[in-house]
Amino acid sequence: MPSFDRISENDARILAVLQREGRRSYADIGADVGMSGASAHERVKKLESRGVIAGYAALVDPRAIGFDILAFSWITQAPGTTSNDLTEAFAAIPEIEECHHITGEADYLIKVRARDTRDLERVLRLVQSTPNVFQTETDVVFSSGFERRPLHVRAETDDAVSA
Repeated sequence: MPSFDRISENDARILAVLQREGRRSYADIGADVGMSGASAHERVKKLESRGVIAGYAALVDPRAIGFDILAFSWITQAPGTTSNDLTEAFAAIPEIEECHHITGEADYLIKVRARDTRDLERVLRLVQSTPNVFQTETDVVFSSGFERRPLHVRAETDDAVSA
């Protein structure tokens, strides 16, 4: 038995629509997935209450607001400090868009948005001056094939669960 609630075929189709276009009306969502707007509304509310839909937000194009640089930085903690969680320290730096505690040679992977290379240098100096940070290795992105790809939600059926 999976550790998550099952997703029905209709719920999977609704999630696909909402991930592409979160502002669609319930009537439009229902029409897309073959049910009434009221039924679509009810299913969306259930998905929200279950925590499957975690929220709604505007997707802002970073370049449209002057953040032309995208970089990823691998952070290694100082020896003997890996039990200290650096998440809050990194969250205090607004240019850090994502922070992941990872396995491998580094301890964290952060995604940074900066206005230009001088701004990136400023942000990385903030990261490097964070207590318990020992080393950083940063890669600057030339181009991105895609970002924010919608999750492929597969309906869970009794057949899929028993396989």
